[in-house]
Amino acid sequence: MNSDQLFPFGFRPTLFDRLIPQTDELHGLSLQELRESIATDLEDLLNNRMIRLSQDLEDFPLAKSSIAQFGIIDFVGLSTANPKDRDKICLSIEESIAAHEPRLRNIQVEMLMDRNNVGSLCLSIQAYLNVHPLCEPIVFDALLNAVTQQYVISAKG
Repeated sequence: MNSDQLFPFGFRPTLFDRLIPQTDELHGLSLQELRESIATDLEDLLNNRMIRLSQDLEDFPLAKSSIAQFGIIDFVGLSTANPKDRDKICLSIEESIAAHEPRLRNIQVEMLMDRNNVGSLCLSIQAYLNVHPLCEPIVFDALLNAVTQQYVISAKG
């Protein structure tokens, strides 16, 4: 069965997508549109920096997943050549995605060391769609452009 045909009306768009519709049609999202929506939201997440308030937020556990902590930590001072720093960067991105993207679960971020992309940071984001009744793997490629310092995310498959 084609997973795009699971629902007669498609997958429900996010609140943001519903507030700013791209078309005049009121329909659900196809699986490909769902992947593109998640990729767009991941771009927004990775292109924002959060303030480290973890000690101040210990008494407020819900605040860690609130808009106040939307984004990723600033990686200035960390080196992609150092395996410990690479692990810290990947773990930080995994935690941010887990906190702010409920459509994904079991998130794993891997830094790709590709000599063709000198000066760029390449990441592979692997997760499972957490959209009922789907629970299928999904992979995103994230590329940090060295000039613009902006991530570009694309869904594979």
